[in-house]
Amino acid sequence: MPTILFVDDELNILKTLQRLFLDEDYDLHTANSGQEALDLIDSGVQPTVIVSDQRMPEMSGAEFLARAKEKAPDSIRMVLTGYADINAAIKAINLGGIYRYIMKPWNDEDLKLTVSDAIAHFNLVLENRKLNDEIVQKNKKLAELNKLLEEKVKERTWELLQKVRELEGRDIIQQYLLKVHPLEELLQTVLEIVINVTKVKGAAIYMIHDNDEHGLEKKATHGFGDELTGLQDALLVQTIKKTIDSGEPESCRFDEKENKSLFWVTPINKGNKKFGALVVKCSSDNPLSSEMSHTITGFAVQTAIGINDSRMHDNLDDIGASLDDVLMELN
Repeated sequence: MPTILFVDDELNILKTLQRLFLDEDYDLHTANSGQEALDLIDSGVQPTVIVSDQRMPEMSGAEFLARAKEKAPDSIRMVLTGYADINAAIKAINLGGIYRYIMKPWNDEDLKLTVSDAIAHFNLVLENRKLNDEIVQKNKKLAELNKLLEEKVKERTWELLQKVRELEGRDIIQQYLLKVHPLEELLQTVLEIVINVTKVKGAAIYMIHDNDEHGLEKKATHGFGDELTGLQDALLVQTIKKTIDSGEPESCRFDEKENKSLFWVTPINKGNKKFGALVVKCSSDNPLSSEMSHTITGFAVQTAIGINDSRMHDNLDDIGASLDDVLMELN
């Protein structure tokens, strides 16, 4: 319901205005002075429309409306003035942001229409503000969605590039495995591809000693370093042995204060054959994702195939040499 505030120092005019708008669906308030009207606003009355007489003692209509503008900036302010006070009405328009002035004596129907127009103007301003706020919020959400979309596109692009690198790396290893190569050369090639694809800080391959299933030997390294203390190295070896036995990947993290490296250990097994483990080193504040762990597992599987083929080739060489020895003895 619109709230209308009439301000005039003449009580009979206020009563006349009240009677005029009695049948309207308005919340009517009257004040006998500018100060009384300001007190009403301070008490919580939020006028939709303020109609004030210009010529009042102590505080003119122009002064009152200027102060009312500070307290109720959204209200539509109008001034009642006589022809002799037209210059004062112009002053009120300039100071108080007056919507329009109404000449005395007024026409009742014109006054009612003017107030109705003022209410419509008030509602239009509020609606425009609401729409602007909605536009601002929607633009904000749109900007957030665009940013999220850009991040998703960037993330997806990175994932696709990573997948391409992984497939290229696995293809290189697969092509490499078509021929038998020396074991050390095979392991070093695998590590170089692991580093290039996963972008980890370093990698190494530990293998079980041929004659000692409980012993381990670091057969190949790439950017791995030897910065571990004896205790840390023992803990890493323990994790590697556990991983080889269980066939499941494990992580190994040391005390943050001593070493900020996180090691991810993946078994190099082929069926029941246990060859060793592939160990990668990354930063503890940037651990491997599940996708990257899966990628490393795939490289470990290929490594196991290569090691198995290499050992079979060595065994064939040994068998061939033995056969040569037998033939020479027969001759």
